[in-house]
Amino acid sequence: MSAGASTAAARRPRRAAVSAAGRQEPARGRAVALVLLAAASAIAWWSVLGAGLLWAGPVVLLAVLVTARVLPARLAVVGAVVWLPVGPLLAGVPARELRPGGLDNAAVSLFNGLDALTVPARGAVVADPWPLAAALLLTGLTWCASALLATRRGRVAGLIAIVLPALPLVWALALEQTPDAAWPGAVLLGCGVLWAARGRLTAVVPATVGVAVLAAVLAQAVGPKEQWIPFVDAPGRKPQFSRLDTTQSYGPLGDRRTGQTMLEITSPEPALWRMQVLERFNGRWRVEMRTTPDLPQPAAEEVRSTVEVVGLRNRLVAAPGRVEAVDGGGAIEQDIGEARQLRRAPEKGDRYRVRSEVVRATADQLRDVPVAEGPQYAQYIETWPSRGYGRRPTRPAIDYLDRLRFRGSYGANRFVEVLQLAKRLRGTTNSQLEIVRRVQSYLVDEGRFTYTTDVPPAGSQPLFDFLLDTRAGYCQQFAGAAAMLLRFAGVPTRVVTGFATGTSDGEGRYAVRDEDAHAWIEVYFPGYGWIPFNPTPADAEATVAAEVDVFAPPGSASGTGDGGGPGVLLIPVLAAAVAAGVFVRRRTRHLQDVPAAVPVGELLARLVPGPVGPATTLAALGPRLRELGPATAALAERAERDRFASGGTSTDRHPRLRVWRALADDLGRGRATVLMVRRTTRPREAGGTGID
Repeated sequence: MSAGASTAAARRPRRAAVSAAGRQEPARGRAVALVLLAAASAIAWWSVLGAGLLWAGPVVLLAVLVTARVLPARLAVVGAVVWLPVGPLLAGVPARELRPGGLDNAAVSLFNGLDALTVPARGAVVADPWPLAAALLLTGLTWCASALLATRRGRVAGLIAIVLPALPLVWALALEQTPDAAWPGAVLLGCGVLWAARGRLTAVVPATVGVAVLAAVLAQAVGPKEQWIPFVDAPGRKPQFSRLDTTQSYGPLGDRRTGQTMLEITSPEPALWRMQVLERFNGRWRVEMRTTPDLPQPAAEEVRSTVEVVGLRNRLVAAPGRVEAVDGGGAIEQDIGEARQLRRAPEKGDRYRVRSEVVRATADQLRDVPVAEGPQYAQYIETWPSRGYGRRPTRPAIDYLDRLRFRGSYGANRFVEVLQLAKRLRGTTNSQLEIVRRVQSYLVDEGRFTYTTDVPPAGSQPLFDFLLDTRAGYCQQFAGAAAMLLRFAGVPTRVVTGFATGTSDGEGRYAVRDEDAHAWIEVYFPGYGWIPFNPTPADAEATVAAEVDVFAPPGSASGTGDGGGPGVLLIPVLAAAVAAGVFVRRRTRHLQDVPAAVPVGELLARLVPGPVGPATTLAALGPRLRELGPATAALAERAERDRFASGGTSTDRHPRLRVWRALADDLGRGRATVLMVRRTTRPREAGGTGID
């Protein structure tokens, strides 16, 4: 072989090492860009999904390591497959929902969860694991796909690889999840620079930080005060919820509910926070100016609660029961519908204390209470106002069913159909609680009716339409229909408007959101008082504590999911992570280091002081390496033997770790680390050595 051929053969390994090092730096820069995008996306979505976002940490770390070429690309595919069931489980989805037989329902729930994340400027998502499940699932799949594309060659693959992990941050900006767009824009700009940079991180990172900071400052100083593109302020957008309309429209919601906190209530026990009662029914439930005294509540207990106003602008006072006194919040006025109201509209931070009468009873206590009868209950079983045609009826409307049919005054009128339904539900029982149970079961438990806020404009008889035709609605329809059926059956009932329980912090403080705006019913039980019931399905976004449900099994509590939520899954998830690490370690133990690794010989040549010629061998460096210590010199001899044994091809495995260990034996860990950082993080300026 000629001398020229021998020189070319000797230079090929050096060119390969330089090329590998050139590929390694962009890979590390891209990994840093992914870390920044992950942190920025978590900050932008934290107010919506909270600490549940941290469950995405393992799959994000996997994607970063694959992008940095620390792990092989095939692990990104394995991670995506494993994440399909693991992501929803970590979000708190019960395992039974992911069984093969329930995948159709799971897919629908995931779609609905994703749709919940498209609400502009929404607040925290609570009591529903599916939005978090959809977020974790999409995060895992997009980041694994990004890592896989980042290891491919080509500009298109590289562009897609950076666009995918940037989408959550862009999505948050479009939906105004963060009020300040300057810092996300700076992060996106900086990540783009890091992704495209080809230089060393020691130079690229400071330059990128400078560019990002300058962009953020300029955006704040000279940028427009309003959005260039009105993503969520488009014409026709519903106004943000800030007031509870206690009237019942039975039509589409006229405001936008995003999960924002309206009230923070401190109370010894959870409750349905009522604001006004609707006692008059003429096809719709309305507030009535009462002329008779309140019905007594013999079993009532005094409860004191404190209400702090956050986002609500209603003057009506929220309380767990019938209001007896209000202290604070300005002057208080009496209002119809057993309501109290503040004289002025409250502002954020206003607080008032309420003393209320609350009636609590169990199903066992109420089981044998008969249907209330007597003239004192006449206005609470009245279905249409008498309008001067006589006294209020003291008998239930179903008792007049045969007379109405005989006269033919209504013929096949829908009123008669609903009366027949009420009579069938009452049957022959005289237990008032059993009648309530039958009505609630008819509306909620047997799958006849669907909960949805997507309803058409209400007709002239919206509750009849709900019961007989559409069978779809939200709390207004369910509560209104339940109260109507119970009154037809002779049970004194009324509709109540206010807020559901909300989310508890475990210490008697409840965060009540705009989505907790609710309507329910109260039934009067002689000897006890007004007892609340919630005839709306559990699909409703309003969070109702199980403690306020008379029909709830003993010992049940709100917010308890099957399997204990994500915390119970932590141990098997950690065990699976450890097992995966052991598997990867064993699979990669006999593999060659990544192409970008610098061989042991090159690292040793960088350690010695002074110039190193292009034809210097490890054997020639031996005396100079002995100045560092015997372990380092011995490593050079072993590296020389390995090079010749392999025919000149480098077989180094973890070269930096091998060199650091040798130096640590000779100099100690601290000095070894400093020397490695100072002398091996960049190649020699003399053009390299002939050592591989």
